Amino acid sequence: MKAQTVWQALMLPPWQFLASGWPWRALAFVVTSALLAPILISVLVPTILLLPFWGIALSRLDRQRLVLLGLPRPPSGHVPVPRGERQNWLGVRLTEPATWREMLSLLLGIVFGAVSLAVVGAEGLVVAVGVALSSMALNGALSANLFGDIVIDLGPETWWWPIPVIAFALLLFGYVNGLLAALHGGCLRWLLAPRIAEIDERVARLTRSRATLVAANEAERRRIERDLHDGVQQELVAIAARLGILELELQHGDDAARMAALEAAQQQTERALDSLRSTVRGIHPAVLSDHGVAAALTELASRSAMPLRIEDRGFPRLSPAREAAAYFFVAEALTNAAKHTSASVVRVALAADDERAYVIASDTGHGGVDVDRGTGLRGLRERADALDGELAIDSPVGGPTRLTLSFPLADAAPQPSESDRRAFIASGPERSVVADAHPAR
Repeated sequence: MKAQTVWQALMLPPWQFLASGWPWRALAFVVTSALLAPILISVLVPTILLLPFWGIALSRLDRQRLVLLGLPRPPSGHVPVPRGERQNWLGVRLTEPATWREMLSLLLGIVFGAVSLAVVGAEGLVVAVGVALSSMALNGALSANLFGDIVIDLGPETWWWPIPVIAFALLLFGYVNGLLAALHGGCLRWLLAPRIAEIDERVARLTRSRATLVAANEAERRRIERDLHDGVQQELVAIAARLGILELELQHGDDAARMAALEAAQQQTERALDSLRSTVRGIHPAVLSDHGVAAALTELASRSAMPLRIEDRGFPRLSPAREAAAYFFVAEALTNAAKHTSASVVRVALAADDERAYVIASDTGHGGVDVDRGTGLRGLRERADALDGELAIDSPVGGPTRLTLSFPLADAAPQPSESDRRAFIASGPERSVVADAHPAR
């Protein structure tokens, strides 16, 4: 049977335990505990008031160290603090039971660390004394008083006597280290693991997030239904009426009336097509899938009532879901600026570094954005969280407002070639990616 944890390894026959890697993993755990003890004591003495926060910091390291013992890394017992509530992080953490359990694990770690330091020191001393005695015995006879009346006489012919003692001591140390590491690891796992109430709180937060997304999706569905009813459907009804008039003119009218009815029907059809295109763009613009965020935002700027200036600093292609989130993030920022602020222009910067892609939207309005008062930005935040993204809002009263959406680049899509870019730009002036896009007049 292959041991999965240090506890299971200690139950194996001695030859199997000592021949495995578990004694070395236990030694590594004990040595790290021994090294952490004096460091923690030296840090905690002048910063005793920060003891809970040192506990939070050390718990992250302890969760990683439990992997050495084959124990599963317990999840955090802390409730995630939304990015919009980071100013309340201190109050939230100080009221959580997980914080005080982690502080207790810190104090317990100091105790186990002190014991580990003594054990490691004793083990090192035994090995060092044995090796030193054998080395000195090779150079001449010696008599060593080990403990009390215990005296050992060694010489060039008996220099090897300490070797079996060292070997036996190493075997014994393997079990001592394993037991000490198992006890410390078990205590850490019990203290750091989340409790049922904390898991319930996380589930409740996830349920609220899901409810927010459902509400945003329902609102979007109603908007699409309203657009289709008030836009495309009315245009189609008007086309049917125009075609009815055309039919009457074909039967009873003269050529001039027939041509007028035909032109009116054609114009009505074109208006219906424009309305349908506008509705489809509101659902998911085709240019976004074909050419990326910068091109889609340029098209958005061409039909926006608010001036939109776009600066593309090399924004990469992302997954379709993240590109859609980036596009609707700017659309929401543009809508909010037009409806709720006195901003004269919205500026969007598209950038990326080695790790993340950024969409930064800023306006010159009066600021004071409150995410909780509307579903637009709150829905975008929930969508960003679901896609491993981050939405940061900086909107002091008096302005300006700066919204930053970022996504990791771990699974970024391949970049289009230069020939694809040129072909796209040549496809029409209304689709070229420009640095300063203004709405159509």
